[in-house]
Amino acid sequence: MATSATPAGVDQGAPKPRRPLLRRAHHNIPAGVWYTLAAFGLALLVVAVQLVLYLRRHEPRDARAQVERELRMNTLRPGERVVRMVPVFRRSGVDYFRQTRGLLVLTDRRLVYLGAPPRDITGASDAPPTFDQREFRIDTLVHLQPSRALLGFARALRVETPDGSVNLGVPSGSWPQAQLMREAWAARHRKLVAIGAWAKKVREARGSLQKQLEAYRRQPVYHVVRPGDAISSIASWYETTPEKIAELNGIVRNKIKVGQKLLIRSGS
Repeated sequence: MATSATPAGVDQGAPKPRRPLLRRAHHNIPAGVWYTLAAFGLALLVVAVQLVLYLRRHEPRDARAQVERELRMNTLRPGERVVRMVPVFRRSGVDYFRQTRGLLVLTDRRLVYLGAPPRDITGASDAPPTFDQREFRIDTLVHLQPSRALLGFARALRVETPDGSVNLGVPSGSWPQAQLMREAWAARHRKLVAIGAWAKKVREARGSLQKQLEAYRRQPVYHVVRPGDAISSIASWYETTPEKIAELNGIVRNKIKVGQKLLIRSGS
């Protein structure tokens, strides 16, 4: 009876080794599918490169020059003087990866943000640029505070108003200019506070004087006739009329005598 010899150390029930899943998938997918996927990926790459070139071509590097020209020609009012200017940028939630470049300008009258939004990809390339403009009064209710932009990776200035706030990113190289603007803004705040304190004192002084005048008007006023006095001169001195003095004192034909006590105003 013939028997088959089995090598020592080999388990007859052990399963045969299997190839990795990726190799089996690669072996099972036809070559035409791989060529199609490769062509599709290449097309996506070409479209992405063209999109980047289009964005660079439609995001002009002279955006600041356009904003400065718009600022000089259409934004600044006659006689308005620029104190500080800082380049800034904004990113909207709809178009986050295309920033709006602009300027934050502090003048002797107001704080102005002027930006040039990125052109619409689907729009005409020769369309005139549009501008985003916001104006803030130099007021104690408006604050200019340091902040963060781009998820905390870039410095920013936040303009806080009673109606809301605006966050403007600042390039790292322009942060010293932003600090100088904040100092200029703080100086104007201190000046406004001092003016407010002075105005309060003036209002208090006027109120006190008004009370004194009212108290004075409520008291009767008399005049003792001296040599050389006449009803007309006395009336001119007290800013009244001779007829009124004669009526209050029962004087006939404007005859008065030295030492006579005349009632000028009866008071109330």
